[in-house]
Amino acid sequence: MDRDAAIALCREKCLKETTVRHLISVEGVMRSLARRFGENEDLWALTGLFHDLDQDHTGDDASNHARMAAEWLREAGVDERVINGVLAHAYAEYRTDRMSQAVVHADAVAGLLVAAALVRPERSAGMKVSSVKKKLKEKAFAPGVNRDEVTGVEDGIGLPLDEFIAVSIEGLQGVAKEIDL
Repeated sequence: MDRDAAIALCREKCLKETTVRHLISVEGVMRSLARRFGENEDLWALTGLFHDLDQDHTGDDASNHARMAAEWLREAGVDERVINGVLAHAYAEYRTDRMSQAVVHADAVAGLLVAAALVRPERSAGMKVSSVKKKLKEKAFAPGVNRDEVTGVEDGIGLPLDEFIAVSIEGLQGVAKEIDL
């Protein structure tokens, strides 16, 4: 599936523009991580783009989250590796490779980066690793962000935290215009 069709699917399934913007932010982080690891950027990006596709429909129903999206993606003929990654962000048993582990970390850090960009006059432009790490330590800042999923990145996918944040900032900046950051 090409990116235009993928974005169209997101806009069709998501009920809120904020959800679409979150999906695009995680897409950007995942594309940047794929580049860093020499992996298939489009595959990783689609995994990020679709990871919360059903969020507006499943809400707090954790037992159904990602499963509804997996059904939609299968109907759309999306690669099973992407579907596994979507399921992996919600269920540990699907975290079978680096991409399916990376989406967990990308989801968390994207939330932190977007929140950090929103309180800066220049948004994501010029964002620094050190300032993001300060925000990470502030528990009251972006309280919905799972800090363990950000800080556990070295154990999860083998990237030191500083490098992960730098690569993630680069990824967010790659999609910043699309999501007004």
